[in-house]
Amino acid sequence: LQFLYFIGVKRNEMSIPEATLDKVRPCMKSIKAPTQFDKVYKDECMLSFATPFSEGGLFVSLSTWYGYGRDMVKQYHARSGDKLFLHEQWTKVVKPKEELPDATKMAIGVEGGFAGTEVFDIVKEHSLALVEGDEITMLPLCPDLPTLVTQVCDAIIASDGVAYKEEVAAWEDVDAQTESKYAKDLVQLADAPKISPDPSTWHDAATGTKENLWLNLSTGYIGGGRKNYDGSGGSGSALQHFYDTGSKYPLVVKLGTITRDGADVYSYAPDEDRSCMDPYLADHLAHFGIDIMKQEKTVKTTTELALELNKLGTSSKILENNSELVPVYGPGFQGLTNLGNSCYMASIMQALFNMPEVIDRYSTHAAKPLSTVVGNPAEDLLTQFAKLGSSLVSGAYSKAGEEGNPAYEVRPRMLKGIVGKGHHEFSSSRQQDAQEYLEHFIELLKRAEMKDGDRLEGGKDIESLFSFETVERFECNSSHKVRYTTNTERMLKLNIPMSAVVNRGDIEAFEEREAKRAKKEEEEEKPIPIVPFEAVLEKFAAEDIKTDWYSPAAKEVTTATTYTRFKTYPRYLVAYLQRYYASENWEPKKLEVEVPMPESLDLTALRGNAELKEGEEELPAAERPKEPEIQADEEMLAQLVSMGFDAVGCAKACVAVKNSSVDAAMEWVLQHMGDPDFSVPPTPAADAKAAVTVNPEDVQTLMAITGFGEKHVMKALKATDGDQNRAADWLFSHPDEGDEPEAAAGPTKNTPEMDDGEGKYSLIGMVSHIGKNTGCGHYVAHLKKDGEWYLFNDEKVAKSANPPYGLAYIYFYKRDH
Repeated sequence: LQFLYFIGVKRNEMSIPEATLDKVRPCMKSIKAPTQFDKVYKDECMLSFATPFSEGGLFVSLSTWYGYGRDMVKQYHARSGDKLFLHEQWTKVVKPKEELPDATKMAIGVEGGFAGTEVFDIVKEHSLALVEGDEITMLPLCPDLPTLVTQVCDAIIASDGVAYKEEVAAWEDVDAQTESKYAKDLVQLADAPKISPDPSTWHDAATGTKENLWLNLSTGYIGGGRKNYDGSGGSGSALQHFYDTGSKYPLVVKLGTITRDGADVYSYAPDEDRSCMDPYLADHLAHFGIDIMKQEKTVKTTTELALELNKLGTSSKILENNSELVPVYGPGFQGLTNLGNSCYMASIMQALFNMPEVIDRYSTHAAKPLSTVVGNPAEDLLTQFAKLGSSLVSGAYSKAGEEGNPAYEVRPRMLKGIVGKGHHEFSSSRQQDAQEYLEHFIELLKRAEMKDGDRLEGGKDIESLFSFETVERFECNSSHKVRYTTNTERMLKLNIPMSAVVNRGDIEAFEEREAKRAKKEEEEEKPIPIVPFEAVLEKFAAEDIKTDWYSPAAKEVTTATTYTRFKTYPRYLVAYLQRYYASENWEPKKLEVEVPMPESLDLTALRGNAELKEGEEELPAAERPKEPEIQADEEMLAQLVSMGFDAVGCAKACVAVKNSSVDAAMEWVLQHMGDPDFSVPPTPAADAKAAVTVNPEDVQTLMAITGFGEKHVMKALKATDGDQNRAADWLFSHPDEGDEPEAAAGPTKNTPEMDDGEGKYSLIGMVSHIGKNTGCGHYVAHLKKDGEWYLFNDEKVAKSANPPYGLAYIYFYKRDH
């Protein structure tokens, strides 16, 4: 990362001919100065990744504040009629190397933030551009210009710009620390031990190690911190102590980071689980005999360690650190600059643009969506996806020797913004699950293609590339009657049977050696469990027994035997290994296991259909009898009310826990007493649905977007309290629940096109994750192009020497025929 120092704007005092001013004045009626609350797109072209650093600079409309590169501004002028633009041309000048303080904050361009190793001056030149047809006339910002024009230009220059606002907000969101709600009334045990002020006496109570030590502020227990995603870090005993003591004592402080100004404090509480502030830290430490005023910092904080890991990278097979990687440039090898925990997005986008059909629609024919956008291009998904596709495929910004040059960076900020809009996780700056992001992106793009399909040429609809049907066979184990159910999928989830580990002997032998190893001996690398892919596929195809299943044939609760087969084989099969799970303590975990995935995959033996076979009798479709409505137990309700809680809320608690116990109901009350409807009497579901008023305009909009019938759309809106976005999700999740006979199966365009073929595939891409869970760490992609594998690691692209076939998370297979 580079710290940029901005120096004065260059202005020209030249005079402007009166004839030219006569062309400027009529354009003033549409221009306006932005306020601090307006969005000004002064950092990047709306339709390409040109910036003020690019050759030709950036042109910002004085009417809409949209920015365009030199190759796009004429096109925008022809469509909009805007003629006046602020022209920005920036140049980066390297300053003599200076000593800068180390970063202490996960932020850019703020005190304590990233400064990097190189310091630059940015020379900013601004002028007024008058665009008329194919002519662009550059005019100096001088007193000859009308006052309104110079005022608008000055306002645009002074504005922070959308990119800057989003970038600073994203990093500050990551770094922001708030007071732990457990700090003020923290319980501290009376018999807690006193802690020596001598750091040489501190050690991990579980392992005896002296690094990465955390003191529990309630019990005085000293344990090891969590492991980092690269395997470094502590033993995890501090967290384990929190669980072992009933999860009652959440606050810990990192020994060695304590100074009179504070320390590194963390809350293990499930509802916080983050770094936090403890305003009462001095008093809490005094309980153990520690004088905060006499402490000195001797170790790195978690933020400093995170920064260090961010700089040094990870020694792993996934990143191929032990291989000599040769950088590659040019078409198809464009890297993406990390926007702050955006590697999950970058990896998925690289994988999508490794598919000819996506390239054809959103790169080869990108001109169509780019030239037909109506409204704000930054908020149009088809535009931004085509903008990214044009850059990735052309490699226009991929050039050897230009690393670190902002004119050759691709930062898909606008695409990230529109995909994350309205989504609690994807709109944040936190790390995300790449598989969930891909699912979300396909859904959004599908809707955009259905709504504005006339703006697209070539390729195929995004959903048709990945959609396939599976057939699930149910057999009632009492009546032996059978039912076949067809489901539509976009991805293949593969569970990993850890019982099938083939190198268990090596692991047990390692554990025996580790138990006997002296503390001073060098640690041995632990072998990774290996599970054959054949075992994974067998688990997918195997029969499963469902218990507590109501049989409509036997009229009783019994068991059923089920298995799944492919009804169709998609053009692209996206398979992901279920490596991530929640522990008994609901802590996100990752299965560290190697599953060698094949480069050639044959699934033809798993073909099935939904037709009854000879001798099979169909299982009738009937729902389980409705359970009687539960009423609150009067005695239990009385006990809860006697404790001072609201009667309506207590009644809801009794019903929610099915009158199981007062303790269970009390826990429900404590969890939900802050809900806005806690004391509101429940409304019968039928009455609530009937009470929803449906906006006729919403009905027409959803009909146009989704293609479903009027009654079906109205039913969806009523089921989702009139929310359009939720109603759209409901429609595609319930295509068979319309009231109209013709809508029961859904219109043709709402049913994904099944591009079926022979179930033989070749591996073309992998997305791998490095880290202990999907909420942290780093993502990279390995893609196969013209028979060779390449590593895409954010902005870096290199020829791969050892693709991690067994360690990836998401695998992209292309059907051979």
